[in-house]
Formats: sequence, C-alpha cells, structure tokens
Amino acid sequence: MSPQQDPGLQPQRTALAWGRTGLSMAAVALLVLRAGVQGHRPAVLAVGTLDMACAVLLCLAAGWRRSALGREAIRPVPPAWMAGISAAVALACLAGAWLVLQ
Repeated sequence: MSPQQDPGLQPQRTALAWGRTGLSMAAVALLVLRAGVQGHRPAVLAVGTLDMACAVLLCLAAGWRRSALGREAIRPVPPAWMAGISAAVALACLAGAWLVLQ
C-alpha cells in the first residue's frame, strides 16, 4: 500500500475487534480459573491459565496493531505472533473440549 492511499477505518476496526476479543477471552478465563479454584480441579486451572495466556497474546497483538495507527503504513502483526496465537487458541479449544467430554 502506498503512503498516498487512505486505508480507511478498517485497520482501526480490526485492532479494536482484536482488543474486544482479548478482553472477552480474559473474562472467560477468569470464570474458568474461578471454577477450577472452587472445585479443586487442577485440569480446569490449567485450561484457565492457557485461556488467559491466549487473551494476553491477543491483547498484545491488538496493541501492536493499534500502535501503528496514524502512521503512513499499517504495521501488520508478525507471522510468528499470529502462528503462536493460533496454536494457543487451538490448544485451548482442544483442552476445553476434553474437559467438557470428561
């Protein structure tokens, strides 16, 4: 994208959406952690911790993207970050499904 082109509001909407998703994941992770503490279930605590790590990674990616807003070029999230976030979310989904099916 050349510096003369206006990207519109799409980059800002994307960064805000990632931030909202990260915050909602953190809220769910807190509920899972609370359930693990109250039920004395270490497996639930592990899944809650993994969920919280995913939420933190997603919020960091949103912050990375938002820090580039207002500049001439949009700073994409590095592919290694996206791969890490994707792997962590997939692992959290599998761990959550395992807990539900137990």
